[in-house]
Amino acid sequence: MASSTISTAFVKQYGNTLDLLAQTRGGKFTGKCLEESIEGEEKYYDQLGAVYAAEVIDRYADSPENDITHARRRVTATAYDVGLMLDKFDKVQMLVNPESEYVQQQVTALMRKKDIEFIKGALGNAQTGKTGSTSTPLGSDQIIAHDFNSSDSSLTLAKLGEAKSRILEAGIDLDDPLNKLYMVVTPQVIADMLNNEKFTSSDYNSIQALVKGDLNTFYGFEFVVSNLLPAAKSDDSAVLNWTSSDAFDSTGQQNTDRACFAYVHSGVRQVTNPGIQTEISQRDDKRFNYYAYSCMRTGAVRMEEKKVVQINCKEGTAV
Repeated sequence: MASSTISTAFVKQYGNTLDLLAQTRGGKFTGKCLEESIEGEEKYYDQLGAVYAAEVIDRYADSPENDITHARRRVTATAYDVGLMLDKFDKVQMLVNPESEYVQQQVTALMRKKDIEFIKGALGNAQTGKTGSTSTPLGSDQIIAHDFNSSDSSLTLAKLGEAKSRILEAGIDLDDPLNKLYMVVTPQVIADMLNNEKFTSSDYNSIQALVKGDLNTFYGFEFVVSNLLPAAKSDDSAVLNWTSSDAFDSTGQQNTDRACFAYVHSGVRQVTNPGIQTEISQRDDKRFNYYAYSCMRTGAVRMEEKKVVQINCKEGTAV
């Protein structure tokens, strides 16, 4: 069925392009994690734990037999698609060809889903074990509460420092390019940082640059700004549900808490196949009207709990 509101673009309008209304754009994490293709419904990744050497006391003693931990993680890809029908009679009466704009909107919709899958993989239960049947949560030791080192607050220097310390104390080598640090926040959290009186004047200048888009790094983190971050509940867990319009689900939300998070590049793996594919054709079963279709399949998994730190922030507050 053609869009019931498409008559607003008939020849009575004066513009010659279709203006795209404001919306949350996705693709924020592309290039900022481990990225691979996937062939089947799921994919497994084998992992090795650390092994430790000991001092040789007796040069003629038996050879050492050390243990090493074997682990495995599973990632499952979810398929998404979107399609829009355009009546050929409507198209004739329009001053613009909407096909490209329609596809742009569909691609944007799928990119939001790709970001949502990334967030679910980073903060949700990781499927571990031989068959991936064990659900491993992020864990309370990897979550910083909204009132850490202060009263209820948004993102603070103390929280940033604590997140970085936890990652470093876990033995993550930040000199390794694969362990580049990222900090994922909402636009409101960036504004809260600008209003935080505890930032020094030099820090203030850096935050101003973040707000203007002139700078995307601060305190060793590359900042990623997304409207898709989930709500956080009173038990500090994230509400990993989104509405049909891709808005975060606020069910059980603690005040205005949002689950921001820090992670390193190798901490999350996202698989995609097929990537976003689009087709525009005439449907002979629909009176040869035009139909635009886009699809994608993607999923993500946290590769190691120590490489992700959830930071709950109470939006609209500064300490």
